[in-house]
Amino acid sequence: MKLKVDDKLLKRSLSTAIDFSTLKKEGFKDKVRKFDETIDLIINIKDVNLNDPKNRIDKEIILSHEVIAEESPNVCVIASDEILSEAKKSGIDTLNADGLVKLNNEEKKYKKKFAKKYEFFIVEAKMMRDVARYLARFLGPLGKMPKPFPTGYGIISNPEDLKVAFERYKKVVRIQMKKQPIIFTKIGKKSMDAEKLFENIKIIVGFIADQMPHKYNNFKSMYLKSSMGRPCKVDEAFLNNLEVS
Repeated sequence: MKLKVDDKLLKRSLSTAIDFSTLKKEGFKDKVRKFDETIDLIINIKDVNLNDPKNRIDKEIILSHEVIAEESPNVCVIASDEILSEAKKSGIDTLNADGLVKLNNEEKKYKKKFAKKYEFFIVEAKMMRDVARYLARFLGPLGKMPKPFPTGYGIISNPEDLKVAFERYKKVVRIQMKKQPIIFTKIGKKSMDAEKLFENIKIIVGFIADQMPHKYNNFKSMYLKSSMGRPCKVDEAFLNNLEVS
């Protein structure tokens, strides 16, 4: 059975997921959380053999709108010379060649902590060999190894590339499906305009469908949820039952 994915259903599901982020209890005042929650999309996939590497997904895609509320994406720049200088000038966290060697001499738990600290890593092309040598075993399992275009935007060659990459990463999400047939990614922040969130969803859903052998027929189920809210199933019957109850 093909999962129905139309604009009206997506918008209705998004609105419900945002509504679910507010804690409601009879006899008590509605409780809105004090931080700007992330809105996530979860898609369960069926009839795809992940033992075949060709069916796995590991790619960064650019959305129509920023997915962060902050001014800066959570990135670390590993570079030298001009690129390093430009990154420091922009207030971005950096690591130079000496810092990379020093990091390699740290304990394993420290390197794991470093890998988890940043969402993305932007690396100067000539330093990729050392990054692979020292950090691949920590970044790889997290899907954070910088990727060259067109699978990613994390390997750069000059200061201009840095500016472009930095701006791009405000709109970039990582789409991964490796061991389990499930895709989990963010679409933006609760504070964003609903139409912008919807447009981001459309790009992600369309991209994932294009990676599937049978497009939307490979979608088993889909959910939208805020960081702390309960999930909303993107399903007509689920939403109709909510209205009845």
